[in-house]
Amino acid sequence: MKKKMLLHELHPSVVHAPLALLPTATVADFIAVASGDKAWAKVGRRLWVAGTVSALFSGLAGLASSQEVRLEEPRARDMVFLHGLGNAVVTLGAVGVTLWRLSRPPSLGQSLIGLVANSVALYTATLGGKMVYELGVGINPMPADASTGTLKGPPLLSREAPAALVRDGLQGLRWLFGRARSLLSGAHPLHSGAKGFGRGYEGPTIPDEAMVPDSTESLPNAPML
Repeated sequence: MKKKMLLHELHPSVVHAPLALLPTATVADFIAVASGDKAWAKVGRRLWVAGTVSALFSGLAGLASSQEVRLEEPRARDMVFLHGLGNAVVTLGAVGVTLWRLSRPPSLGQSLIGLVANSVALYTATLGGKMVYELGVGINPMPADASTGTLKGPPLLSREAPAALVRDGLQGLRWLFGRARSLLSGAHPLHSGAKGFGRGYEGPTIPDEAMVPDSTESLPNAPML
């Protein structure tokens, strides 16, 4: 049976654009600073614009996704929080650099800021991979009683998807700010395993029940050689 792509799957589908464009923009700026070549400066400026626009859209999709996946496990929930917070910092940094580059040539200091932002993005991307592949966040076939998985949002190409994207994106932004406030106030400390490494992070928690084939049909025997 053919399955439709759900709205929460939009974020992992588009996030590769800023992950490729923003580092490339930083490299172009470094080349422009080192060589003084205005052509490279123009390339870098255009890449910053494209990368920032894609980061804003990917961020909206990510905020919406945070409201469409099951996050009952504290470690997974706080890992999503760190992932979103880090990406928000990266996106704000990209917006600032882009506004600077629209009217100014690249500078060494601005290029270094871009390098730091891309380093943060590398870490948040690693968290994104751990959430999906190790914790099962957003995985559709997860059992109904699993602590992670998906809440079954609308199909991506449905009429409900645009409104759900905006609605859940705003709700995700409120959740992000709310979690940050509770963390700063000390009401709910960050789970020790949310960083994706070190003490408190024990690795995969996907239950064995999730690792079942999609079909109950038996496979034909392999031909004898």
